[in-house]
Formats: sequence, structure tokens, C-alpha cells
Amino acid sequence: MIQARGIRKRFGRHEVLRGVDLELAPGEVVGLIGANGAGKTTLMSCLLDFLHPDHGEITFDGLRNRDLSIRRRTGFVPERMSLGRRTTGWQFLRYMARLSGISARDVRTRADAMLDRLGLTAAADRPLSEYSRGMLQRIALCQALIHEPDFLFLDEPGSGLDPNGVLLVRDLIAEQKQRGATVLLNSHQLAEVEKVCDRVLFLHRGVVARAETLRAADRRVVAIRLLPGTYDAANVKRITGSDVEDGVVNVSTASDADIAAVVGALVRSGASVVEVRPQTADLEAIFRGVA
Repeated sequence: MIQARGIRKRFGRHEVLRGVDLELAPGEVVGLIGANGAGKTTLMSCLLDFLHPDHGEITFDGLRNRDLSIRRRTGFVPERMSLGRRTTGWQFLRYMARLSGISARDVRTRADAMLDRLGLTAAADRPLSEYSRGMLQRIALCQALIHEPDFLFLDEPGSGLDPNGVLLVRDLIAEQKQRGATVLLNSHQLAEVEKVCDRVLFLHRGVVARAETLRAADRRVVAIRLLPGTYDAANVKRITGSDVEDGVVNVSTASDADIAAVVGALVRSGASVVEVRPQTADLEAIFRGVA
């Protein structure tokens, strides 16, 4: 379990994070979405203890994120990784495995398995300077997964990968979820996020502006039209999590029962519901509404 409460981070006069709260459960894949400058990378850096927040607390299974035992249980794939280019793929992976606490006896077995899984066996003895952009991203995935981390952070993991590589990342994320790892995925590839994530957090101007639960085919968005003068916009947002625009509020739900519950809560708050209309549910539409 990863928990963050009231995370704030300022650079000079600019406050990048303005009170972020989040909770990530074991076996959950959560997507982090936002426009450039929304604070996604800063938030991930704070969670990983690369940056220290000015205010707030971050814990992993009840321990502070700077605890060394947590670091050995954490994997991270940056968008671009700085590597010693004279080092071979095998040497780099061995070094990272030992840093993660894997015994010298087990390094070879695990490294060979990861290199094979990521399609890098033939390039294992070549220096990283000879690796393509996509191959460098694959070796970065190898080092993040070799110790089977409980907490996995992926910052644009599909960057530089061809379509086969993107499909491979999708499969790897599913495998990590199945074994119970907590995964936080920062990506601009909304279609991929929608395929692999259980939930999505929309970061906007340093706060979590919206959270969406992504489910299978039963996930839907409904547009609820309200009679002008019968509702309070703040109450509607509290009930639905969305703003009213021109008397219409779009609500993401998972079932007819959820829709009925939301409509009932609106009516009890004094709002007159004029129409409930199904909408097309996709992350792009929701992102446009948040950003």
C-alpha cells in the first residue's frame, strides 16, 4: 500500500504540487495523467524520494518512503535513463541486480530470464552505446523488474518502443498486477492507459482534479441535465465529482445501480433532473474536460 497525504512541492515561487493525496493498493495499476507542467514527474520523484516534499507524508506499507528496505522493493523506469555507454547490457543488469539485493548466485539466472523476456539475449554482451533507443528502454525495463519489486513506477515506459515493444509493456504490466505489485504508470498514451489501468488520476495544476475507475465493458459515462435554478454547483460536484457546464454534468459510472444512486443523491440535494443520457466513455474525452 502506498499512501501520500498533503504533498506540496515548490520550486522558487512556483508551487508545483499543491496538496496531493493518493492511495495505491497492492495489485492495482493506477495511471497518472495530466498536461505538461501538471506536476506528474515531480509527484513521482517525491514518491520515489528523489525529491523531498515541502509538506506532507509518504508511506509504503506504513514505512517512510526513504526507508532503505522500501528502496529494495521498488522498481523504476524513467522516460530516459542515463547509462554508462561502455557497459554491456549484461554488466549493467548484473550491477543493478546486486544493488537490489539479489545474491551473486541468483543474478545470472534472473538476468538471463529478463534478457530473454525483453528480447535482448543476443545483445547482452554488446556495449550500451550500440543499443537503439528502443533497446535502451527494454534494458531499463529489465533492471526495474529483475528483483520482482512490490512497487513499480513507470514513467512513459513505451517511449522509443516499436508496436511490438508497446504490446510487450502491456503484457509486463499485466504480469506485475497478477503477482500483486502496485504499479503507477505515467503516460501520455491514453489508449494504453485505458487498456492496462484499474484507476486513473488526473493531475491538473498540482492537484488531483479527478479520479476515474476503469472497468471492463460495463463502464459508461452519462450526461445528467439539471433544471436551472434547482441545484447548487458545489453540491453537484461533491456528489458527482464533476463540474456542471450549461446545466449538464457528466458522470462516469460502472452500472445502472450507480447511475440510480447518483441521480437519487442529486434529487435529495434539491436538484431537478431533466434528462439522463448515455455518453461515449473514453479517457480522451475526460482528459479534455479536466485539462
